[in-house]
Amino acid sequence: MGRLIFVTGGVRSGKSAFAERYAQQVANGQTLTYIASGVAFDTEMQARIARHRADREQSEAVWRTLEVPDTLPDELLTLECGTVVLWDCLTTWLGNIMYKTQDTAPYIKSFQYYIEEWKKQNILVVLVSNEVMDEPSSKYEEVELYKQLLGELHQWIVAQCDEAYEIDHQLCKRWK
Repeated sequence: MGRLIFVTGGVRSGKSAFAERYAQQVANGQTLTYIASGVAFDTEMQARIARHRADREQSEAVWRTLEVPDTLPDELLTLECGTVVLWDCLTTWLGNIMYKTQDTAPYIKSFQYYIEEWKKQNILVVLVSNEVMDEPSSKYEEVELYKQLLGELHQWIVAQCDEAYEIDHQLCKRWK
């Protein structure tokens, strides 16, 4: 069976760097699959994407990057046994979906299906997501819906995962 690793934390907490190091260690020299959900819609996001690309290029690992802003491609169901996948990040992915449609349920069901299939295929998946539940309530209904959906998704992931980490100021706490 494959394994599911969940890494969460605040914005710029060091969670992506932690997840990349983790994936490289368990990949043991094999090519890693990086699922990128970021969309370069402004200069800040362009800079963040460029930084993440540069980090991967400077590492000793070989990364195969797949851009997945919303719909999961079928090719992700045909990964080789033993593949290591790093998906960064689920908060961006969910936000992209919410901008695309109000009906997020099919996307979330598809995500859950892929996770279950990857585990059956002996694929190790490292999921990165932002922790937004500590944020104050918003006056905007969409923000509260986003937090609710993300919270439910995180709960499902943690119930399925083998390990769960929270990163805060580059400090790591293992919860599961």
